[in-house]
Amino acid sequence: MFNYTYDANGVYIGNLANKGEKYGITQYRFPHNYELAKRSFTVTDGREEHVVSFEDTRKAFVDGRECEYESLKLQVGTYLVRLGYDAAVFDLQQNLVTLIRGLEKEYFSGRIVGAEVPEGAEHTDAGDAMVGTNVAWYLGSERYVWHEFLDEKTVRVRWTPNVCSKTDLPYKATKINMPMLLVDIRGFGPFYSDVPASLERCIFLQDFDHMMTVGLVYCGGELPMMVSGYAKFMDVEETFNKDSVAGNS
Repeated sequence: MFNYTYDANGVYIGNLANKGEKYGITQYRFPHNYELAKRSFTVTDGREEHVVSFEDTRKAFVDGRECEYESLKLQVGTYLVRLGYDAAVFDLQQNLVTLIRGLEKEYFSGRIVGAEVPEGAEHTDAGDAMVGTNVAWYLGSERYVWHEFLDEKTVRVRWTPNVCSKTDLPYKATKINMPMLLVDIRGFGPFYSDVPASLERCIFLQDFDHMMTVGLVYCGGELPMMVSGYAKFMDVEETFNKDSVAGNS
């Protein structure tokens, strides 16, 4: 799945503790956040309503359906949450919530019932806000994903170590609370890269003030992997040495 190196006798010579290859792109993820535990939220968009309750630090209920959850905090009062196979952004600064069901394209966005929402606040399409942005999100241990936004619908993606392989993929950008955006990219990862070949979708909550991101990586029907990273601006093309991967040494 990941970029392993072997000697002439086929013995793995990587340093798991140093290179982070044991857990791949999740190795240096931010610690889980438990500030939502024992809280319940009713969310409405004026037409439909959903209830999300966090029973403790592991178990949640979505409209009465039990699931386990993980929560990563990106900014004061802003969390990316994995609810089983689903994703959610809890924006408690503005008292807004966006729910994303599995691999569905449509989102549900609404306000928290009983809480005050600032005038004009909403989770809405970001338009061309991402166009021209060219940044790599460093996930630790020389692992990063490089995003170059070409227009409102297309992003050029590269994964280490094979950054020479450029894939133009469809994306959707949502304004959460500027300069914080939710970027949803559908597509696959290249061979000889740090991302599993079964990649289907990546959802990144990106803070362009502090240049940090937290994300969910969906692969082959498995539960999404949570990742986090920091911006790494790319000034020069980085080369890919295919002799560094398993089967080529």
